[in-house]
Amino acid sequence: MGYRYGSLVEDCYTSYRLHCEGWRSIFCRPKRAAFLGDVLVTLNDVLYQIMRWSMGLLEVGFSKNSPLTLGLWSLNPFHALCFIHYSLWPISGIPITTYAFLPQLALLNSFSIFPKLWYAGLRSLVFHVCFSFPRSLCTRFYRLHVSRRNNPKVVRWGFSSFSFGLVEYLFKSLGLTNVTSKVVDSEQGKRYEQGIFEFGVESQMFLPITMAAIINLVSFVSGIIQVLSNGLRFEDVFTKLFIAGFGVLNSWPVYEAMVLRSDKGKLPTKITLTSVVLSWLLYLVSSWAF
Repeated sequence: MGYRYGSLVEDCYTSYRLHCEGWRSIFCRPKRAAFLGDVLVTLNDVLYQIMRWSMGLLEVGFSKNSPLTLGLWSLNPFHALCFIHYSLWPISGIPITTYAFLPQLALLNSFSIFPKLWYAGLRSLVFHVCFSFPRSLCTRFYRLHVSRRNNPKVVRWGFSSFSFGLVEYLFKSLGLTNVTSKVVDSEQGKRYEQGIFEFGVESQMFLPITMAAIINLVSFVSGIIQVLSNGLRFEDVFTKLFIAGFGVLNSWPVYEAMVLRSDKGKLPTKITLTSVVLSWLLYLVSSWAF
C-alpha cells in the first residue's frame, strides 16, 4: 500500500487518509522494542525538525483532501476534529508570539491592555490561576527533574518553529537553509545525557527565543520598579507582570546559555548581540505605536 506523499508529514497524512477510507488503528506497544532509531539531541535540529513538521501539517490542513472537507465528510465529527486540530496546530504560533511580546511591551510603555485585577469579570480567573498555576509549576519542575532533555516546550518553541514554519508555508519556500542532522559528537552527547540545552550554533531559530527572553526579563524588572518606586498600583499591572514573570521562568535555560555557561553549547555571542539590537528596535517601534 505504501505511504501517501505530497506532504512533509507523510506518516500523519497516510494515517489520516487510511482512516478516511475506513481503516482502523490500534496502539501496539510490545515488550521488546519493535523499532530502533536515532533522536535529535541539539536544540537547533529539534527546532528545524518542528518547523518541517509545521509546514507539513499546514500542507495537509489546506490540501484538497483537508480534514476540514474530506475529514468531516468521511469521519465522525470528533474524529475529524482531532485531525483538524493537528493539521492547523502551527497557526497557534500567532497567539503564542503575541503573548510572548505584546503584554511585555505594553508593560514597558506603561500602556494598559488588560482589565484591572479586581474587575468583576477577572475574579474567577484570578481564583483559577492561584490554584492551578502552582500545581502546573510543580508538575513542570518534576518533569524537568525526571527527564531533562532538549524538550523545546521549555523554551517556548511555539513562536519559533511554528512561526517560521507558517512563514515558510505561506511563501511556498520548502528549501531549508539548515537540514536536521543526527550526527552528534561526544561532548554534545554528554550534555544531552546531563539534560543541558545545546545552543552552540549561529541559527536564526534562536533569535525569537532570545528576543522573547530579553524582553520578558526587562519588562518584568521594569514592572517591579514601577510598582515599588513610581507608586503604580499592583492591580493595574498584575496581568502583564504575571505573563512576563511566567516568560522569565520559562526562559531560564536561555539566560543560562547567554551568561552563565562557558562550554561549546552556550549561546553564540553573535546571536545574543543580534537579539539585543532587535529587541531594542522592537521596543522603539512599540514606543511609537503605544
